[in-house]
Amino acid sequence: MASKGLARQFYHFYQRIEKRLIKFWRLTAATTPFARLKLLFFLVLAVLFLPVFFIYGQRQIIPQQEKIAAYARSEMKQIAANLQVKMDDYENISIQLIANQDLNNMLQEYVTATETYGVSQYNQSFSNFMDGYAFFDPVLAEAVFFDHNNPKRKALTMGELVSTQFLWNFRESLQYQRIMAAGGQIVRFGPLRLHLNQDYFLVLGRRINHLYSGEPLGLLLLFLKEKYLDYSINDHLYKEEHSLDGKLKSDYYLLVDGEGTILSSPFKEEIATKVASLFSDLSSFRLHDLLKTEVSLFTQAHGSTVLVVNYPLAENNWLLLNVIPIAQGLVRKAHFFSVFRTIYWLLFVTLELFFFCSALAVYKGVFPAFTAVSPAVPTPVAPGKPAWLEKLNEREIQILTLIAQGCDNRQIAERLHLAEQTVKNNISALYTKLQVENRVQASLKAIEAGLTTGPPPQT
Repeated sequence: MASKGLARQFYHFYQRIEKRLIKFWRLTAATTPFARLKLLFFLVLAVLFLPVFFIYGQRQIIPQQEKIAAYARSEMKQIAANLQVKMDDYENISIQLIANQDLNNMLQEYVTATETYGVSQYNQSFSNFMDGYAFFDPVLAEAVFFDHNNPKRKALTMGELVSTQFLWNFRESLQYQRIMAAGGQIVRFGPLRLHLNQDYFLVLGRRINHLYSGEPLGLLLLFLKEKYLDYSINDHLYKEEHSLDGKLKSDYYLLVDGEGTILSSPFKEEIATKVASLFSDLSSFRLHDLLKTEVSLFTQAHGSTVLVVNYPLAENNWLLLNVIPIAQGLVRKAHFFSVFRTIYWLLFVTLELFFFCSALAVYKGVFPAFTAVSPAVPTPVAPGKPAWLEKLNEREIQILTLIAQGCDNRQIAERLHLAEQTVKNNISALYTKLQVENRVQASLKAIEAGLTTGPPPQT
């Protein structure tokens, strides 16, 4: 019932709007159908072409912030593609230890060898294989494979970066459990330092299984130097020999993981910290949203105003951020454009509704046969109708007329093809509008309005 009452109120509101629109367009009974048809044609064109006009205007007033962000993302797209190629290459290295039958058999012999420490021949094969990749890629700093069943077995290594103590501690870590639980899928973690004051590393881990039986043989860890990864992401800084003395003199890129930890940055003091501590305004965005939605916002970093633009790297669950120094005047201009664009779209919505409602009102005048509702009973109104009659809708006038004719609720329901309870609800609403308490008072109101008061209809 509440929804019906709300619909009735909306209908009355629209009727008032319709009357004002007819007055606005100066439509009278003397207005010819051809003139109304021309007006309807104009309004339909306005409704259809107004969005095209406003969308074109929207593109012309794109604020500088969005233009910069769009340009930045075009650059970030290429950087992200290059980074993904690198990550795919490292993943292919680990796959070779499974797919290459000779390498897989070598690892099988290694983990089943009775001599725990006599693994030099296996280490030589493993080192030669990994050195072939590291020779062309300075990012790959170290590779380690160790038997997960026998902690005492000496690990296979490409170099000498990783200590035995690190591997003992790693077996107790959460990252070790993640790699084992991944079932052969690559797991990325970091950043970490193997020794104090040493470079940061990002680590890719994979459980290596036997080619045929599928039984786990051990774990492969690839250590990527953050420094060289940073060179590939921020190559423009190092080519132009920017001085990174703690001050932001050019835009730069940050690599952030899905938990908000900074993995790579030209400012090394930022690495391993949370990105929200660097840009306080980013804390209002959930990392889940940043990994799926394009965002650009003004904030403070390195003592100056910057524009931060994100680019999600969904395959790695990483985030690439472009930090761009911005003049304060551009920030004020961007805020102005933001307010202006809001007003711009409010104007568009208002005009669209105005033309659409006007078209409906004119359409009812041009094609009355399609829009008029045939009344179930005659509802003539005297020329000097009282003001309260304006408050009634067509159905209520019909019911009031039948009440004045002496019909009871059942007869009214039959005449108007309604449920008897619906008639009762309408009569209750009618009494409220007329400020009466019974049928006699309502009938007197009907007589005052000049409604038909003939004999009761035959049932």
